[in-house]
Amino acid sequence: MNITVLFLGGCAVVAAAELAAHAFFLQLGSRWMKTAHIGFCRALWVIIVVGIVGCIPGILLDRVPTGGPGRAAVILLLQVVLSWGLAWLVVARMLKTSLWRGIIVWLVMLIPAIGFALLALFVVRPYMFEAFKIPTNSMAPTVLGKHWEAPCPRCGSPAFCTSEPERPGASHEPVLMICSRELRSCKVDNPPRAEHPGDRLVVTKFIHPQRWDVIVFRLPEDPEIYFCKRLVGLPGETVTIKDGAVWIDGKRQSPPDSCKSVEYIDHFDGWPSTFWGNEAHPAKLGPDEYFVLGDFSARAKDSRLWEKGAPGHPPYAVPASYIVGVVTHIYWPLSR
Repeated sequence: MNITVLFLGGCAVVAAAELAAHAFFLQLGSRWMKTAHIGFCRALWVIIVVGIVGCIPGILLDRVPTGGPGRAAVILLLQVVLSWGLAWLVVARMLKTSLWRGIIVWLVMLIPAIGFALLALFVVRPYMFEAFKIPTNSMAPTVLGKHWEAPCPRCGSPAFCTSEPERPGASHEPVLMICSRELRSCKVDNPPRAEHPGDRLVVTKFIHPQRWDVIVFRLPEDPEIYFCKRLVGLPGETVTIKDGAVWIDGKRQSPPDSCKSVEYIDHFDGWPSTFWGNEAHPAKLGPDEYFVLGDFSARAKDSRLWEKGAPGHPPYAVPASYIVGVVTHIYWPLSR
């Protein structure tokens, strides 16, 4: 079955069940608090309005630069407080009751959320789907983190790079970006400093990763960190980067159209450690090891550059047990 159909169908079923459950408990809460009687359809309408209004603070504050853990925590707390406050006001207004009665009805309405949260925690997330937010641009333009955007000087198509904090007195040298059309690096003079939001992804866990898939995995150097890269080398293969292309066991590979123009770099001048995957140091993969590369090759810390491997594995290898799943959807922002 098509993954998109399965994903959207499953989301639709779960969303409908959750809406119905919340509406039912909203009716129970309103009767318990002796507010105005509402039918099931009106209860559904209240749930939908509460959901829409509750998303507004998150959407607005998502564009605010965090700057550090403390500031990020304050922004998150502000999102929660504003979302809850707006939800309480909506419930109270639509049920024509006092604010404190509206809060209690809202709390009763949340009871089904516990069951759905357990379902997501113990079934959906471990075995089916998981959402990730991308912080960097090593996979640009395929997958974007928070970024700057400017026209490519060669073809005029959008080019991307990771946004950087403005430094007082810093000279505006040309910025290395990647063209979304040519899939090649370009230098852009003084790009606009407006920061655009990063992609939010859905990772599918029950399909087996294939060559050229974009995957999410735990970083061998630090398993607490999750990376997103393109899978190019499979178990038992020898990977070499030459002439901007990936070679497997001495044979040049033909990527799919989506990444056909990507040029992979096989060395960095002055790199102090071993550069894995070039002709001097080909990457020989074991029976449960994979080799990954970023599409923005000039700005990607991938299998080529890692200095420490997972226990029992070479530095360049991603063990099969470290792979979380295959990226199948971008669900936010809507323009993506």
